[in-house]
Amino acid sequence: MGIISTIDAKCKDCYKCLRTCPVKAIKMERGELPHELHARVCEERCIFDGSCVLVCPQNAKKVASDLDSLRPLLEEGVNVAASIAPSFPSAFPDIDPLTIPTALRLIGFGFVQETAIGAELVSREYARRFREEDKPLISSPCPVVVNLIERHYPEVIPYLAPIVSPMVAHGRYLKQIMPGTKVAFIGPCIAKLGEREASGVDDAIDFVLTFEELRDVFLEAGIDLGSLEQSQFDGALPDKARLFPVEGGILRSASLSTDMLDHEVLTVSGLENCKEVLKQFIQGMRRGDRAHLPCLVDMLACEGGCINGPKNPSDEDVYTRRARVLEYVKQSSDPEDVSRCPKIPRELLERTYRNLKPDVLEPDEGAIRAILAKTGKHSEADELNCGACGYDSCRDKAIAVFQGMADPEMCIPYMRERAESVANLFVTCTPNAIIVIDEDETVRDLNAAAEGMFKRKKGEVVGKNLSTIMDPGHFRKALQEKTVVQGEVCYPDLDLVTYQTIFYEPGERLAMGIIADITEERKRERRLLEIREQTLDKAQGVINKQMEVAQKIAGLLGETTAETKVLLTNLMNTFKNEGEDDGTSSR
Repeated sequence: MGIISTIDAKCKDCYKCLRTCPVKAIKMERGELPHELHARVCEERCIFDGSCVLVCPQNAKKVASDLDSLRPLLEEGVNVAASIAPSFPSAFPDIDPLTIPTALRLIGFGFVQETAIGAELVSREYARRFREEDKPLISSPCPVVVNLIERHYPEVIPYLAPIVSPMVAHGRYLKQIMPGTKVAFIGPCIAKLGEREASGVDDAIDFVLTFEELRDVFLEAGIDLGSLEQSQFDGALPDKARLFPVEGGILRSASLSTDMLDHEVLTVSGLENCKEVLKQFIQGMRRGDRAHLPCLVDMLACEGGCINGPKNPSDEDVYTRRARVLEYVKQSSDPEDVSRCPKIPRELLERTYRNLKPDVLEPDEGAIRAILAKTGKHSEADELNCGACGYDSCRDKAIAVFQGMADPEMCIPYMRERAESVANLFVTCTPNAIIVIDEDETVRDLNAAAEGMFKRKKGEVVGKNLSTIMDPGHFRKALQEKTVVQGEVCYPDLDLVTYQTIFYEPGERLAMGIIADITEERKRERRLLEIREQTLDKAQGVINKQMEVAQKIAGLLGETTAETKVLLTNLMNTFKNEGEDDGTSSR
């Protein structure tokens, strides 16, 4: 399973994730049922900003978790160090931030420290490079920004600071001071799951948990944060680097200028803003105009900084979250504390990047036009560019179809038009009359079959009362009772017999009648009845004649039998008498 997967049963093909994704890393795949599409994350293109997870109305996007691997170690008492991101005061509102170290120890962590220690190490390296290098730098603490550059703007890689993130720096620092220790990073960022396994920095962190997961662990363990006592973090304490999660924090941490009039530094947050700055970098590079590029760009993917990460469980707005972090920094600041300056070898703060932009085929104009034609777009006038499918234009969607990322049927206006045309075709071609009236019994519409059946043109009928063309009885009953009414209605003047089914539509408060012409059926029934009656009359005549013949035969047979009986009786008497005369008797 990838970092972000789709639960098919919940995915309802709404394209909301695709509309929101800043890099269109959503691939639509066919499901088992006809016209069923599922939105899946294409990890080759994904920057793991988590926008698709946040906007999905059906919670169909599932984020991978290290919790099942980490939990047994905590339960068994294995020494695991917790590195908690500096945005943590914003994730657990209305509690004292220093109750979090206590809670982390209660669930089994043996060493608890702020990731801001790594941010201190990274800040010093940024300050050094800013002073010593003569080329623009783009900050690299944000893994989403790194993914964005590596996978979509690789031309800018030479300007991406070759410095690890605070998470990686802190993980390496912890493993340096405590060899063999497992390290779990805890923060609001989904992209950290990918950074943990990124080539060249996969030695620093063993587990990644989100603030949401940590909150759930506290709840499962029955830990009430509000009732816990304060406790300090272990080991060295950070200073200004606690400002890293807010917009412009890296500049303050590295003691660089935050003056809005200073052209050497630039702070930008939010992916759309980041994309615009990267495009400006590329244009400046192509023009050979480096003079107008800032020396350092502090670039964060989330609006307002890491405090607005996708897995921050707080319901508070970004300004309140920012205020909580600043208040914590103010309360925790102690410039005389000598334990604030950890060190690790400089090479452990360095990293490299790769061009990970996917190789994709670009369609020619003919291929694009052919794909557009599949959804009824034969000219530029047909291209609505409504964005309902998630792409900015019909051409963008056609290119995505060519590349296997989209499906032609994602065009909602086309599918609606197609559905309506099928419905209209049915209404137009059906031999049954269809009439629609409102609650005032005014005709709103009728089809061609109704015109022919009642010998009235549509223009003569629409807007007039239904009684002008037919008996409104069944329609009236359907309107009054708001139910389905069925029955046979005759129109002698039109030599017409109909069977009517009247439906009531409560949403539109209309009644629609489907009227079948059963005149010929009834005529056939009458003809069959007449034929049956004639057949019965003829059959009765034949039976009567047969009875007469039978009676005559019976009469003749009866006379003959009587005569025979008389003759035989006389003959037997004669034989009897003759026997008595000669002295013999019958035995």
